Amino acid sequence: MKDNSRLGIRLLAIALAVIIALVFFVHFFLNSFTSKDEFAPLIDAANEQISHISTIEQPALVEPSTSHIDLFEEQAHNTNKQKTFVEQDKSYTAHTPHPWELVEVSPVQAQLCRDMELKPLTYKEVFDSDSQETKRVYSDYYELNLSILHNGREYSIASVYNEGTEKWLKAQMKDYLDRVYDTYSEWLGPEKLFKTQINIKLALNQTQYFNALAEHDAEESAKVQGVYLPWLHTAFVKIPHNERNQIIGMRLLQVLVHESVHAINFVQFGYMHRWAQEGLAQYFTHFVETRTPELFLSYEQWERRSESLAEPLSFQDVIEPSEHWLENRSALYASSFAYVQYFSTLEKSENKLITLLNTELKQRCSVLKKDWSKTHLDPNDLLYTNIQNWFEHTVIYHSQRADELEKEIQNSRATH
Repeated sequence: MKDNSRLGIRLLAIALAVIIALVFFVHFFLNSFTSKDEFAPLIDAANEQISHISTIEQPALVEPSTSHIDLFEEQAHNTNKQKTFVEQDKSYTAHTPHPWELVEVSPVQAQLCRDMELKPLTYKEVFDSDSQETKRVYSDYYELNLSILHNGREYSIASVYNEGTEKWLKAQMKDYLDRVYDTYSEWLGPEKLFKTQINIKLALNQTQYFNALAEHDAEESAKVQGVYLPWLHTAFVKIPHNERNQIIGMRLLQVLVHESVHAINFVQFGYMHRWAQEGLAQYFTHFVETRTPELFLSYEQWERRSESLAEPLSFQDVIEPSEHWLENRSALYASSFAYVQYFSTLEKSENKLITLLNTELKQRCSVLKKDWSKTHLDPNDLLYTNIQNWFEHTVIYHSQRADELEKEIQNSRATH
């Protein structure tokens, strides 16, 4: 009897040892893919019981919701708390501007540019009963491809977060990217423009972001939150999360729009001077940052964005920065934004930026000579004076401009 009891105890001990070994093995196996902390942003509290691996590979397990979007920040963006939002992010360039290196196109890069397939925008001919004319209505501006990188593999946003998150992002992006094409259509004519494949790969954390860029010898750019690589015609973006592991919606949109503009610009204009490329990207991103982009920035916002620059740099300093200004890239970014914003306020016949972009269209795979740019953008040597006057009117007296705009809006509502 005692022998049977001992045998039973031994069998029970062996069974327990096997179970413990199996638990350890499963734990080790799952951790060989990823750690719990690394995948924490992928799921909300309601889905924590789901396997982290299954959350990615089986999107049906994750119910659509907006829990991953920081709705509080989205709400702040659409209320009078606009100043708070700007203070939190400081500016688009709060993530540290890219280096302001000279744009020098190698023969290989020029050939890649020339080999790019360019597709004119499609249109439909629609009869306008008012004018009794047939007009062309252009559409199908771009194809937006967003994917999430993880350990060398790509996943859809819906499979990592949920369908609601993916729909929200794409719906928001459409409004802002349509504006880019609408503006270029107005400035240049839609018949001159081409459809853009916008390819953006999103990283969940800094490690994944660094590794993705390192694969293409671009790890130096990992210190910024987004980068567009023209030789791949692909942008890489690190997803910003809050302390609850929710996507910071508006900040992510800022980066996505910024990098998308770089992609659109490369298809239309090829290689551009840095001031024009970054100035245009910031100009269109500003529509994400505020409901009144025509007001540009208050002086407090300007100081934060430029790192306390009193006024925009001269065009000479922007297009050919000295060693001093190369150390303060925020000043170069802010000044480039100011020049593009200034040109956008002018009548089309006076907007010299349109002249530059038309020329870029014609020779998109080479870089315009700086002397040519300076001559055509500032033919009367009055550009810097005009910029200073505009800056004083718009930024120094920003509160007056804001009051004027508010009165215009109220009067418009009253008449309607």
